Amino acid sequence: MLKILLSFFLLTLILNISCGKEKDNTNSDSDLRVYQHGLDCIKLPNKDYAVIWASSGNPPQGADVEDNWTHDIYYNIVNQENPFLDDVITIISFPGAQEPASSDISRDGKIMITMEDAWNTNNEVAQRYGIYDSNFQNIKPYPNMVFDGGHSGHVAAVNDKFVVFYSEGWVNDGGVDNLGSGDNVMLKTYSSVGEELNTLDISVGEASRDWWPLVAGSENKACLVWQRYIENQTFSNLMLSIYNPNTNESSDNLVLENNVKYYTYDVQFIEAIARFLIAGTYQNQTGFAYLIDESGNITASVTNLPTGIVRQAKAIVSELSNNEVKIVYAASPNGLIILKAGKNKIEYLENKSDTYNWSYMGTDGFFINDTTVYILTLSKQDIQQKRFVIN
Repeated sequence: MLKILLSFFLLTLILNISCGKEKDNTNSDSDLRVYQHGLDCIKLPNKDYAVIWASSGNPPQGADVEDNWTHDIYYNIVNQENPFLDDVITIISFPGAQEPASSDISRDGKIMITMEDAWNTNNEVAQRYGIYDSNFQNIKPYPNMVFDGGHSGHVAAVNDKFVVFYSEGWVNDGGVDNLGSGDNVMLKTYSSVGEELNTLDISVGEASRDWWPLVAGSENKACLVWQRYIENQTFSNLMLSIYNPNTNESSDNLVLENNVKYYTYDVQFIEAIARFLIAGTYQNQTGFAYLIDESGNITASVTNLPTGIVRQAKAIVSELSNNEVKIVYAASPNGLIILKAGKNKIEYLENKSDTYNWSYMGTDGFFINDTTVYILTLSKQDIQQKRFVIN
């Protein structure tokens, strides 16, 4: 979703879009992403977690006096056994909004942070990145260009490479609140020190309108997931492709699901069972989850979950015995949805109730131990920290 300074726009119609990015009317007519947007918890070599997110200050302040978005990017290191967010450090601070933050760590311990950037571009926004070591010391620090005119990008590590999957272009009309959609999705691969290796168009051209690209990485492949606009409908098709960064080739683009709520899906790689997990929410607020192997085959699915996941919520996974994992998602609108999966099976266990309503700005976390999950979620006030006991 593109977010750009509203002052760039001259037409009243486009004043409702931050450079093509739809406003979200979840909270009256305000878009809470103006406060914070994009959050990842990535596991470091020493088993601590790096929490990385974009925020309009610490605590978040929202838009400036000219209604410009002003996000910087922050991080904090938290201990897995006794996590608590404190001593927040700013790692990227430039004019214009750098958001949503997306990050991952390579097998050799390098961290890439990528974001849509409103600073000093020829095309209103650009997709940029920085590379840091696991102590957040500079290797190839921001600002480096992925694509001038790129937006809504996300990154995943595939062994010692990074895959940045991003959108380009905007088409007015349709989409959320009839405010338009992205146009194309494409990717670039980088070495772990930020050297550009390859580019590839995934879905480009006038035949489709594609955007909000998400990516997850295994040891050898990347799973690409994005939404495709459907004429005269208020839901999207969820698209899937498998990419091999070693050969710079991708599989055919397939429709994994239809009737999917805009922006409300996730893809993660679960190393313990060697499967990609794709979960999301249907237009009627029920949910689905698929397991995909590295060749793109569906090995298990469940398509009748009683609730869907929250927009921009990530899977939180704990390894069980017998080559199985427990999966926790922030459920819509509150509480948790809990799944169990093996290589060739996935099943719904339960919903866990809670009174806190999740936001759509970003939610992630990790298991502290076998029964306790620590969840961080962005809000208008600050990052909220929550703990749940899971049976």
